[in-house]
Amino acid sequence: MVFLVAVFLSCITLKLSLGLRLFESKKHALLTLGSLFVIGSALDSLALVRGYWSYQQQFLVGVTIGLMPLEEYLFMLVIPLLTITVFRLTQAEKRNP
Repeated sequence: MVFLVAVFLSCITLKLSLGLRLFESKKHALLTLGSLFVIGSALDSLALVRGYWSYQQQFLVGVTIGLMPLEEYLFMLVIPLLTITVFRLTQAEKRNP
């Protein structure tokens, strides 16, 4: 959980300090992150039901929504944000060597 919060704060700090434009609009942000969240959550739930993996309770906060722990839902939001941030950083580097 601490790692996810640190990654999220790092992405926001980079966005604000460097003026990165991660998405074309708020609508694009919502559609992109929302669709990745829904698809990722559905696939993770399916994997849990089929027994492909499980979570050890000792490493979790203890909040479960449906089949998955809170950390997994946060992962579905934070990691795409990290990926887009890194992508935009590399684009900015190419434009301003």
